[in-house]
Amino acid sequence: MPRIDITQSHTVTQAEARRRLEGFHQQLEDRFGLVPTWTSPTQVDVRRSGASGTLRIEPRQISVRIDLPFTLSPLKGRIEGEIRRELARLFAD
Repeated sequence: MPRIDITQSHTVTQAEARRRLEGFHQQLEDRFGLVPTWTSPTQVDVRRSGASGTLRIEPRQISVRIDLPFTLSPLKGRIEGEIRRELARLFAD
């Protein structure tokens, strides 16, 4: 199963990081069909048919891990690139 692993550094509080990620939810759902659900103050689970993952707010970084179904393998690079770009934009100093 293809996996996306991304780490994005940040210098904001966990509350601010969550606020920024909440704005990112709609993009994940609209672009990739990944439906986000907050499971704790610092973790959001994302799911769609055949795919699942987590976005975790850590003290100095955001960690993203998403397992994709084999049918989305051809799109892995595009999905990963778009998530990286958006996280970089959201957490640019």
